[in-house]
Amino acid sequence: MNSPLSNHSNSLTAQLVACALAVVSLLYLPLPILPLLAQTYRLNPGESGFTLAAFGVAYACGFLVFGPLSDRVGRQPVMAGGLLALALVTVVLTMVSTPGTFLMGRALQGFAAASFPPVALAYLAERGTPRQRAWGVAWMSTAFLSAGLLGQIYGGSVANRWGFGVALLPLSCIYVLTAIRIGIVKDTAHRAKSPVTSLWSNYRPLGGLLANAALRRVYVPAFLLLLCFVAFYVELDAHLGAAMAQQHISPLLARALALPAFFAPLAVASYIPRWGAHRIATAGLVVAAAGLVLSALAGADHLYALLGASVVFVAGIGIGVPALIARIAGIAAAPVRGLAVSFYTFVLFIGASIGPWVALRSSGLSEEAFLLVLAALMAAAAGYSAGTATGLRTS
Repeated sequence: MNSPLSNHSNSLTAQLVACALAVVSLLYLPLPILPLLAQTYRLNPGESGFTLAAFGVAYACGFLVFGPLSDRVGRQPVMAGGLLALALVTVVLTMVSTPGTFLMGRALQGFAAASFPPVALAYLAERGTPRQRAWGVAWMSTAFLSAGLLGQIYGGSVANRWGFGVALLPLSCIYVLTAIRIGIVKDTAHRAKSPVTSLWSNYRPLGGLLANAALRRVYVPAFLLLLCFVAFYVELDAHLGAAMAQQHISPLLARALALPAFFAPLAVASYIPRWGAHRIATAGLVVAAAGLVLSALAGADHLYALLGASVVFVAGIGIGVPALIARIAGIAAAPVRGLAVSFYTFVLFIGASIGPWVALRSSGLSEEAFLLVLAALMAAAAGYSAGTATGLRTS
C-alpha cells in the first residue's frame, strides 16, 4: 500500500486543509456583513439573504457534478482546474457593482467552489493506511467545520473594515497557489477509474447508492447534521440576540466559545480505525443530541450554561462528520467513491440550506421547545445510524 508520504507530502496535505478552509469560508463570510452588502450592491434587506442562497444552492448542486467528474478524469485535474476557475470568478466578483451581476457572480463562485470539498475528501480518503486516511479526513473535516466560525470572523473583521472585494483577494491567491501545487504533484496512487463512457453514465450508480441500506444510514443523519447546526445558531441570533447583548456576548463570541469543539475530528481520528466508523458516527450523533438537550435545560435564563452546552453539541457534530465520511469510504467502491462522497456533501449542505427555514418556521415555539425539537431530530438520526443494516460494497 502506498504511503501518503510517497503520494503527497505532509506539506501538500496541510496546503489542502488550508485551501479547504479558504474555500468553505466563502459560504459563511457574508453572514456578519449582510447590511454592508445590501448597501454596496443596492439590495433590499429581504434580497440580502440571496447572497447566501445563490452561493449555497449552486455549491450543493456542484457537488453532484465534480465528484463524478473526478471519478472519470481523476481527482487532481478536477481540483486544480476548479480552483483556478474559482480564483478567476472570485477576482471578477470584486469588480461587479449591480445586484444582478453580484448574485450571478456568487452563484458561479459557489458552483466553482464545489469542485474542491468532495474531491479533496475522496482524494485523502483513498490514500495510505486506514489510520492515515482517518487523519487526512479528520483534518479536512476540521477545516470544513471551523470555516463556519472562522469565515464569519474573517468577514466581520476584514470585509467589514475594508470591503467585501478586498477580503476576497487573499483567498484567490490561496486558490491559485494550491492549484499550482496540485498540478505539479505526481499522483502514483493506484485508483480504479471509470471506463471511458458518456459522462451521464457516471450518475447511473446513484440509484445503487441510494438503494444501499448502509449508505442510507449515512445520508439521512448527514442531512440532519448541518440542518440542526445552522438552525441552532439562527435561533440563537434571532431570539436570544438581545439577551446576549445585555450580557455583552456578541454573536461572534457565542460562536468562538465553541471553537475548541471544532477540533473534535482530530480527537477521534485515531479511534475510527480501531472502533469502527459506524460506532464513532453514532456516538457523535448521540453527543450532539445530548448537547441540545442540555442547551434546552439551561434555557434563555442561563445563557452561559446554554453556550457551554453548545460546545457539547458542536463537538458531537465534529465527531460525526469525519466518521460518516469514513463509513462512505468503507462502503463505496473506488469507481463510485467520488459520487458517493459528493452526494454526502450535497445532502449535508442541503440540510444546512434548510436550517434557517426550519428555525424561522418554528418561531412560535419557545427557545427551550425548539431546542428539544432539534434534539429529537438528532436522536432520531443517532438511532437510524445505529441500525445494523449492512450493504454490499457498491460497484
